[in-house]
Amino acid sequence: MKNKILPLSLIIGLNSGVFADTESVENPYADRLTGDWGGARTELSEAGIEFFAYYNTITSSIASGGISKDTNFAGDLFTGFNFDLERILGWDDTIFTLTGIDRHGSDITPDIGSQYSAMQLVGGQNAFLYNVTLEKLFADGDLSLKLGRMTATDDFVGSPFYSYSLSNAVNGQIRAVLFDGVMTSYPFAVWGGRMKAKLSEESTLQVGVFQLTQEMWDREKQGLDFSIDSDDGVSVFVQYDWTPEINGKPARFYAGVNQTFSFEMNDFNSMDTTDSLTRFYAHADYQFYRESADSDEGLTLFMTFAYTSQDEVAIVPVQSTIGAHYKGLLPGRPDDRTVFFATYGGFSDEYSDGLEAGGGSPVDYEMVFELGHRIQLTEYAYIQPDIQFIKNPGGSGDIDDAIVVGAQIGFSF
Repeated sequence: MKNKILPLSLIIGLNSGVFADTESVENPYADRLTGDWGGARTELSEAGIEFFAYYNTITSSIASGGISKDTNFAGDLFTGFNFDLERILGWDDTIFTLTGIDRHGSDITPDIGSQYSAMQLVGGQNAFLYNVTLEKLFADGDLSLKLGRMTATDDFVGSPFYSYSLSNAVNGQIRAVLFDGVMTSYPFAVWGGRMKAKLSEESTLQVGVFQLTQEMWDREKQGLDFSIDSDDGVSVFVQYDWTPEINGKPARFYAGVNQTFSFEMNDFNSMDTTDSLTRFYAHADYQFYRESADSDEGLTLFMTFAYTSQDEVAIVPVQSTIGAHYKGLLPGRPDDRTVFFATYGGFSDEYSDGLEAGGGSPVDYEMVFELGHRIQLTEYAYIQPDIQFIKNPGGSGDIDDAIVVGAQIGFSF
């Protein structure tokens, strides 16, 4: 059998900080709350059907600053199936994925007055059909083609290190790319395709093409609008990844560009429209310290950058984040994560001028600082207390700097 496509459930498990140990080799579902279902789950997997479900919640409260005090709860259920069509139908190295999402709860961000949401689980609060994709490997796994209902955030502009943030200044993708409204994003699936080619042992190149519609952010459609209209646009991503070892420790560097075509965007400070946008982005991470040669415990630092020159349609033309991620900082807690993030977002001059022309205040920048510690309670459950400091919420200087305290809890089923 040729190289297998990495199951989506494993990818999500890694991003959630749930890592298998020796016990999991003996019991492949020790990292799932519901276990092996008396052996039925293993039988389904051997038949080519893999079920997965992940539930995450955030409860956050404004401790000081902002516009007004508030406490809110939000939750996100992501569940679905991977169907190994090699085992089911004899189609070599082919996976069909079907997933759904339920988002509920509400956000404290309007009471902070910030551009970046303090609760990354908020956005499209509803139930959605999400992935309906077919992925096929070629050339012994060196080439992968995926087509169907998906989003660019499934494959581009991301890193597992981002997923440990409760703020959407970091969590998910480099947020400035999403502010432009042209990067299709979880949970709003569109038609798309992605080709990924392994160029060497350390480098890959991927290209994605995604539908853009004026209604793609409509949560009432619940992912069930499969139409393609004549006025739809196209969002193209090209990303190069390099994953070397430097002094025996892992590193990752990626750089990419997002280019849109034939998608009308209203300019901020005029009656004009813009029908194309170019956004550049980059990421670098490196494990600067490793506790021992045969361990993944240690300190990894990362940095991101995003830029576009098109102030007329980009709310945040420039954004950068630095982050620190320590696995196993506390003695006897090898799977816990201690994380720190600092994000700067500079507002567009045109956006600022448009706000001022409408009677509002001009805006300059917003910064978000975040410190958290994820406690891995079991292989399938964690809790992460967290504190955020939002400097210059909304960028105007009219709102007091805010402190937000919260906790995220997650389970894999």
